Amino acid sequence: MHDSFLRALQTQRPPLRQRWEELLRAERVSSPMAQPDALVYLMDWTLDSLFNELKQPQYRRHHTWTENSGPRQACSCGKNPLLGYFATGEQAIVEVLFISDGELSKLGPLERSSSLADLKRALHEVARREIDSFCAVCQTNARLQKEAEAAAATQFN
Repeated sequence: MHDSFLRALQTQRPPLRQRWEELLRAERVSSPMAQPDALVYLMDWTLDSLFNELKQPQYRRHHTWTENSGPRQACSCGKNPLLGYFATGEQAIVEVLFISDGELSKLGPLERSSSLADLKRALHEVARREIDSFCAVCQTNARLQKEAEAAAATQFN
């Protein structure tokens, strides 16, 4: 990740948070826990986690990665409130960084593309950890797993 890309992200934090909240409030609520009034309190923590993730050596090498890694979010019931939360967060980050275009205008297309890929990869890693943690305690997920196990057991009988 290019240093100016990270600086742009840090300086655009207030408008980013505002845009993220707007997008989150426009998102369809998938469960009672996905109410925007509850999720907005996680935004600063999530942005701090993203900045910490971006400080890791793999994001500081200034090169293009060839692999295409997404957040690998596996939520069997689709009710995880963090699915929409992180999707709107990614959209807000891309919108704010490319609309502001201040420091980023100095970067070439390859540097911008590489830095954006690093940024998305880091956000997907934060999202994956949090979504997986939530799904691990989800009662709907446990019920679906039991139903799948029961269905598999009847196939072998």
